[in-house]
Amino acid sequence: MAASVDILNAIRELTSSKQIDRTELHGLLTDGIQAALAKKHGPTVQAEVTIDDQKGGIKIVLLKDVVDEVTDSAKEISLEEARFEDPEFQVGDIYEKAVDFQEFGRTAVQAAKQRIIQRVREGE
Repeated sequence: MAASVDILNAIRELTSSKQIDRTELHGLLTDGIQAALAKKHGPTVQAEVTIDDQKGGIKIVLLKDVVDEVTDSAKEISLEEARFEDPEFQVGDIYEKAVDFQEFGRTAVQAAKQRIIQRVREGE
């Protein structure tokens, strides 16, 4: 959580020193996290990224469709494997797996940083 708090503090600094609004910075950071997830899990990975300014947290949840037979492991999980987590899963359900921000922090931040630098240069 400490790394995500540091990142959110950096976002606050950028919003006050550069002419980029907080919503746009959140979008750039989310894009960076999505890029890091795609690099690790494949380009079809599906995830939900939530940035909470109030608590200073970044929540990442992988979303996978529960299927009988997996054809794309980046976005699908077998019914058998999902039932190890919860025996109530059925085909067609969405399996959610929380991802620790620390796992992607550095890569995601680097990708977001590049997008932010590019955006700042465009605005100057």
